[in-house]
Amino acid sequence: MIALSFSALLVACGSEDSALSNNPGTNTPVNPQETAQCNEQSWFAGVTEICNGVLVYRDYVYDDYGADTGLLSPSPALLNLASRGGQLGNPLANTPGLLSPTAGDSRYPAGAENTADLVELRISRQGNTYSASFEMNALYEAGQTIAAMAVDTDDNPATGTETLMGLTVQGADVVYEFNAGNPDSNLITGTFPAPANNTFKIWAVTAQSSGEVMNVAFRGPDEEAGAEGTIPSQVLPNKGNWWEDKQAAALGAGDISQFFAQVNRQKLTPGTTEKAVVDAGFKQRVYTSKYTAPNSTGEGMVLQAESSSPETNSRFCGQYFHFVGKYQPYGVYIPKNGNFDDQRSLQMIMHGCEANHASQINQPGMQAQFGDALDRVLISPLGRGPYGFYSGLSERDVLDVLDDALNTFNIDEDRILVGGYSMGGYGSTRLAALYPDRFAGLSNWVGFTGSILNTPLIGDVLIQGEQALTSALPFALPVSSTIGGIGNISNYLGNLRHIPGTHSYGALDELVQVNTGLDWALKLSQTDGVLYEFYMHLVAEHLTLIALDEWTKEAEFTRNLKRVKNPGRITFKTNEAFAYPEYDIKHDKAYWLSNIKGRSEGDVAMDIESFACPRSTNNFENGQTAGNGPVPFIQTFRRLMGEPVQAASENRFTATLSNVASMRINTTASCLQNGAAYTVVSDGPVVLNFSNGKVLNLPAGTSTGNL
Repeated sequence: MIALSFSALLVACGSEDSALSNNPGTNTPVNPQETAQCNEQSWFAGVTEICNGVLVYRDYVYDDYGADTGLLSPSPALLNLASRGGQLGNPLANTPGLLSPTAGDSRYPAGAENTADLVELRISRQGNTYSASFEMNALYEAGQTIAAMAVDTDDNPATGTETLMGLTVQGADVVYEFNAGNPDSNLITGTFPAPANNTFKIWAVTAQSSGEVMNVAFRGPDEEAGAEGTIPSQVLPNKGNWWEDKQAAALGAGDISQFFAQVNRQKLTPGTTEKAVVDAGFKQRVYTSKYTAPNSTGEGMVLQAESSSPETNSRFCGQYFHFVGKYQPYGVYIPKNGNFDDQRSLQMIMHGCEANHASQINQPGMQAQFGDALDRVLISPLGRGPYGFYSGLSERDVLDVLDDALNTFNIDEDRILVGGYSMGGYGSTRLAALYPDRFAGLSNWVGFTGSILNTPLIGDVLIQGEQALTSALPFALPVSSTIGGIGNISNYLGNLRHIPGTHSYGALDELVQVNTGLDWALKLSQTDGVLYEFYMHLVAEHLTLIALDEWTKEAEFTRNLKRVKNPGRITFKTNEAFAYPEYDIKHDKAYWLSNIKGRSEGDVAMDIESFACPRSTNNFENGQTAGNGPVPFIQTFRRLMGEPVQAASENRFTATLSNVASMRINTTASCLQNGAAYTVVSDGPVVLNFSNGKVLNLPAGTSTGNL
């Protein structure tokens, strides 16, 4: 039997008939839904399993930062800031990033980044010989990385005095090093003779060619990324955001004895499969992506990221993809109550600029208020790095993370919500607006609106002020910039007609300034039928809300939200410039509308209403109030007022179309039948294709008739 270990959760051998297990601790154990076979494409990081007679350890990814020496460590993706700053003429570029630090303080020489990042270790038996196969996240040269193992052949910690790459491993009798890798497959392989005992312990590490150990195997699924989302924990040593805190501490102490697997020889026979047990709590999952970044090696991570959008050269948070390989991690919080197989809601938490997938989600308040209190699974994509901005390859990551979570957990797909902070607020609002039929609700905290010049002010007062500021600075500052965003998403808030949301901003915000927050509130108030709660926190700057870790009002707002599947009225605006065919990304559908195509470049907009389904009409209340939580705020809102009024169904529809060349209408979902009356107002010729085979070719102007 193989059991999982970390710290007190020691890897230990049990009876031959035992399954793989953790120490259950205080949480209810939860099991991955597939028990018959191991999932080779995605996994809970840190687990050890037997897969058809092969011992398989699957590691965390991007956790290869070596020993904690007590230094302050910036995000690995921020180490190129100085060179970026030199290129961009940015005097602030040498400022260290603090929102996704590492616990380990080791780094690679240029050109060798991420080459000792272990992805998977497989141990198999062929008679009296064992084979070890280490898969690395990146490997560019055959001798770039050393993979090493220590074996306690008699399973007795009192015997054996060997060290592993200079590290204490209590009881080890023999050490094996393999330093000839295959850069084409990223594999380092080797063999070793079978120990005389049927049970024995193994330790494994990967190191740079210099011998500096960067990554340790067999750490169990309960590694820590303890820096959380607050500034005090971000700047202290010993904690990071990359699930390697305990590894870094052990390497710093020079003793990794706690991280081992105990091998039962009789288990390593074909046909034997034993899956791991994973407790509730904060975990990392890893999935295998079909996509790698263009203009890159296609493996691991890069420090000097390639340009990814016209706005890449923004002075602050331009869009970059640093994590370019096929193995991508995400953070997941499993609520403590209930069992793995229970059906739950799900909320995506999208991190801000310079942060990562262990930032906002890894806070006790967030986990308690959104996770445990609502029995909700929380997931946080890396988004290909701290500057992904959730479009292009970063957007693909978000969609793939959502798919992996749906394949892993029992999720009620009518209760999927999205939210995020700062850049993540922008990304979550963008996601909800461009995929409105997937989400039940939205939580936006200090979300970037899409342009630094969004303002409710009359005229060009802000632009004139910015031009004056630009002329006084020693470096160039763009007059108009979407930073790293693709699309000014504040112009697409009408797409949220059926996605109620909270929008929380700070009056003292130094990054997402108050003018943009007020513009957001104004545009929400001007969108017909969108339910929202807007909070302007009077004494909050950009990080106040995340530092206080108090989300009660936003969590409670989402408690009972459910997705609207086939609404009678759809308001939707899209733009084909947002599509990324190389990543299979397009935004050409909403509810019962699909295959939406524009006549020319620019926004494609529609307001279409079917009166054919059973329906009700709602009355809305607009208002303003004030309150406190976590700091004083002024609030504006639009809420439902009174009970819905049932309306008679009519076999007709209306549509107002702008720049629409063609679209498809699902007659079943919209309840439209043959003979349905229509009134269509279009600014150009349009073709409406119906799922029942009907086609309307309409000219510009107002058209009426029957299907």
